[in-house]
Amino acid sequence: MKEIVDKINTQELSYPVEERPKYHINCAETLLMAANEEYKLGLDERFIKAVCPFGGGIQSEKTCGALLGAIAALGIMYTEEKPSTNDKMKEITKKLVEEFEKEFGSLDCAYIKAHHRSETEGCNPVKLRTAEVFERVMSE
Repeated sequence: MKEIVDKINTQELSYPVEERPKYHINCAETLLMAANEEYKLGLDERFIKAVCPFGGGIQSEKTCGALLGAIAALGIMYTEEKPSTNDKMKEITKKLVEEFEKEFGSLDCAYIKAHHRSETEGCNPVKLRTAEVFERVMSE
């Protein structure tokens, strides 16, 4: 999944600096798009649009959008049809949140941007590391 995130990041950086905002794929979109491709979730563009507001910490520098995009992928992968208690989904979501917080020291976008954002690449390193955390959790 990390390779897919890297491909998405590289594609965005290939545009001239002044044009990048028009082609920006935010952290939540990137993680869900990468999971969709890696795990063959079969999501269409509407699913990606649905997580767009999660970027930038829900557009208010609160909970990191990369984490939220990854959690959206877990929901699609592990939420069971009713009746169900969704124990596996709950367990893996909790593990992802714990591992993400260990990796970045916080769940909050403002903190993560202050400590992990790149001046030249924006949150691309955060997206890559979130994919690594996701892959780690999935392999356990």
